[in-house]
Amino acid sequence: MKKISLNIMFLFSFLLSNFISLAQPSGWQDKVSWSYSVEKISDHEAYIVATAKLIKGWHIFSVDHDPDKADFTGYPTTFKFQSNKNYKLIGKTIDGKKAEVHKDELGVSLWFEGSGVFKQKIEILTEDKFEVNFEYSFQICDVNGCLFPPDQAASVNISGYKPQTAEAVDTKDLKINGDFAKNKEGKDFVKHNGKWIAVPEGNSPEFYKKYLALGGDDEN
Repeated sequence: MKKISLNIMFLFSFLLSNFISLAQPSGWQDKVSWSYSVEKISDHEAYIVATAKLIKGWHIFSVDHDPDKADFTGYPTTFKFQSNKNYKLIGKTIDGKKAEVHKDELGVSLWFEGSGVFKQKIEILTEDKFEVNFEYSFQICDVNGCLFPPDQAASVNISGYKPQTAEAVDTKDLKINGDFAKNKEGKDFVKHNGKWIAVPEGNSPEFYKKYLALGGDDEN
């Protein structure tokens, strides 16, 4: 009787281990590969770009895919960025190209075939180089079904903000509004440490004032 019980326990353990093994996502690495890059917009702004390349017949969902509109099917690609004093997020993660609209009996799905591109805009708050760490999750599918890989982690290196030379001026010909001002030509200035500093081209007055307050060099 004891021997029969041990055999039953062994059989149960064997079946359970096989079930767990089959339940785990496998082979997804052969279907999709990821790469990451930084796309500079200006001295103090950039896009973090994640690109998923898929083999033929497979697709990945847009960040804007809504499962509620597809009979609760499909998982939107999502990103979570680790907080860092050297940068801040601007808006939400967006698709880097137009997603395909797929309509069937389940509803409407938004996905990419071939490759999916995802972008997150950031504002750079330092002159120093730094690293942005992030996690992302996604689902890939073909006509036979879907795979839901475990969450992935990645990072990119960002070059610090390098300001252009700014020139100090007096209040002559400036139209002043608090700590901000413009001259007759419409050039922006900010007040810092009791003097007016010209804002380098391509920068917002608000950002440049914050940059100086954080210890940035006005190079005068």
